Amino acid sequence: MKNRIKYIIPKVNLRSFVAKDQVEQTIGEMPGLLVYTGYKRSEIIETEVFSFTEKELEEIRTTHYEESIEKYNENRVNWVNIIGLHDTQLIDKVGKKFNLHPLLLEDVLNVEQRPKSEDFDNHLFFTIKMFHQQTEKGIEYEHVSFVLGKNYILSFQEKPKDIFNLLRERLRSSFGKIRSKHADYLFYRFIDTIVDNYYPVLDSFADKIEQLEEEVMQNPQTSTLHKLQNLRKELILLRKSVNPLRESISALIKSESNLIRKDTERYLMDIYDHTIQVIESLDTYRDLLGGVMDLYMNSVSNRMNEIMKVLTIMSSIFIPLTFIAGIYGMNFEYIPELGYKWGYGAVWVLMIAIALLLLWLFRRKRWL
Repeated sequence: MKNRIKYIIPKVNLRSFVAKDQVEQTIGEMPGLLVYTGYKRSEIIETEVFSFTEKELEEIRTTHYEESIEKYNENRVNWVNIIGLHDTQLIDKVGKKFNLHPLLLEDVLNVEQRPKSEDFDNHLFFTIKMFHQQTEKGIEYEHVSFVLGKNYILSFQEKPKDIFNLLRERLRSSFGKIRSKHADYLFYRFIDTIVDNYYPVLDSFADKIEQLEEEVMQNPQTSTLHKLQNLRKELILLRKSVNPLRESISALIKSESNLIRKDTERYLMDIYDHTIQVIESLDTYRDLLGGVMDLYMNSVSNRMNEIMKVLTIMSSIFIPLTFIAGIYGMNFEYIPELGYKWGYGAVWVLMIAIALLLLWLFRRKRWL
């Protein structure tokens, strides 16, 4: 059966995440069928290879997969980075080259896959959501997967942009111990970099919540409610992406695979602690955002109450005045006061006196 590509067409770009209208269902399809579930893309997929030892490094980045894979050397540690997921034929080639299970490749191409880790005996699979710094449009994120083998790491990125430039520079300069360690240490560094990058995103969340709280206190508008709803959706996306990550990292730590050494497990424990901190921060921000939502509703309700109070007071003042004016506006022929010389002025004095009396009464009761 030939590989087929199916795309999800975006409906609305709500802060650049998960807003999709027309979803082609894959229910009933053969398990392991390579189906890309992300947005339709036209970029040519690039392949990046770092093959290194402590003293040597070879690097290549090209759009020709066959040319790049020639740099792969089984006697070195290799990082093979596939930049783009929409060409399923190329992904299939990578799978055959490294003997990857079809179900693993299916998870690589499923951009809605929750974070998970899985042991395939000869290699470990790990998938995670990589978040970039928040922009004016919202959170930028992408689906990233890793495969850890004996002497290699495969990474599959959905988009060309990533946050691994510092690791690339350390590989090139042999700074630190990254080139003196095995593949599992570099695997740890990738996950650690992604998790550490959650913190700037969380900081931007805190700033946005603080700004919205001030806006709600000063002058809540309908646009404020829209901002709160969008921020709430982004927070839900983050929580859905981070909560399963705790289980995934825990599974790596408890794994009996020989691919992860004892000293690397200690580093993974540090990532686990960071993940717990991120989850706790997200829970805190969820509570804060809920408080701002309640504050918005209370502010709008109080404003409405103030408006209704003013209108009620005005109506209460004009009710007796309207009653008096209604009596003398009737078309009966015999109304005694109609013949009085000062009747018109007396009625005005009476109505003004009633209005002032009611205003005094409202102020005394602190309704004004």
